[in-house]
Amino acid sequence: MAERCQGTAGGDIIPSIAAAARFSISPEVLEALHAVSHGVLLLHDGTITFANRAACRLVGADDLAGRSLDSLLGPEDARTGRVVSREPDLPRELSLLRADGSPVFVQAFAVPVLADGVSLDVVSLVDVGPRREAEEARRSLAELTRRQEAQLEHSTRLAELGEMAASISHELNQPLTGIRNYARNAFYMLEQTPGAEAEVKNNLRLISEQVDRAAKIINQMRELTRRTDSAFVVLDVNSVVRESVEFILPQMKLSEVEVSLDLADRLPPVWGDRIRLEQVFLNLLSNARQAMGDATVRRLVVRSQREGAPAPGVVVQVTDTGRGFSDEQARQLFQPFYTTRKGGHGLGLSISRAIVLDHKGSLEARGVPGQGATFTVRLPVAPGESAAGGRS
Repeated sequence: MAERCQGTAGGDIIPSIAAAARFSISPEVLEALHAVSHGVLLLHDGTITFANRAACRLVGADDLAGRSLDSLLGPEDARTGRVVSREPDLPRELSLLRADGSPVFVQAFAVPVLADGVSLDVVSLVDVGPRREAEEARRSLAELTRRQEAQLEHSTRLAELGEMAASISHELNQPLTGIRNYARNAFYMLEQTPGAEAEVKNNLRLISEQVDRAAKIINQMRELTRRTDSAFVVLDVNSVVRESVEFILPQMKLSEVEVSLDLADRLPPVWGDRIRLEQVFLNLLSNARQAMGDATVRRLVVRSQREGAPAPGVVVQVTDTGRGFSDEQARQLFQPFYTTRKGGHGLGLSISRAIVLDHKGSLEARGVPGQGATFTVRLPVAPGESAAGGRS
């Protein structure tokens, strides 16, 4: 390290900073400043009159005396660097340029002093590069975790659709069979009964309805299998519940489950992602169906209502008459890979709770062995909406 970096202010004073020569620093103070682990600069009118060893190491220079603070800063930080000395009580984060042109990020803190009648700024430079790298690593890890969670949610949706494949195939087969039959009828009428315009029109209308029905089923499947980023919008929970129930209804019919909807009118809207909330309700509905596989009475009730306390919100409950579960099982239900079902992967409820928590809500379970269970989803009212269902 060059001699000037080791004690410029108390030794050789170069001509460009002769104005600061009226003050001096004792060797003891110089050594103390050099012993400090972070960089220390003494500035006079923006020019460096002293730099300790740590400051020189920060920028990879042998000598900083005589240079301006601006010469160490990148163009985007030059203005901020000038403000440091004018507002000494405010620490600033700056990027200094090393000798090789690479940046080093520091937090600068300035204190004005008067030494032998000369106004100086003592600038402390703390290397925050490791902290920034750690923060960037945390951000990268958080983003990786988010992507993995999204992939897991998507994979779970695909697994649930796989379990529904038989009923979906059956449901699609019905409109397709209807389309075929109505088309044959229309063709027969045109061929055998010329002028039967009303009958042909009716068959064409029925064909159109069946096409719409099949298209709706396919669109629901496409939406559930589509992998997208979260899209939060203002939602009517009842419409999400109805779509979920309608989608899984063929499975319920095959399992001889009686489904009842008890949805409150004029619920306040919530702020949510439709596809992800549908995944939650489909998981709860599918679990309820499977829990009633051996039950004598198979009844599923889905209720919705508004909630005023402790905070305005919407509540959706899914109640079944299945095998239920104990309090001990209830405490483990939402843990990853825990399942009470043979062949279950144990991720559905864990992911469902994560989705609901991401919506600032809650998912709870209550069961009675041999009598059934109730899962309760609570979602807050959308920002700017009142619990009564209107703008606040």
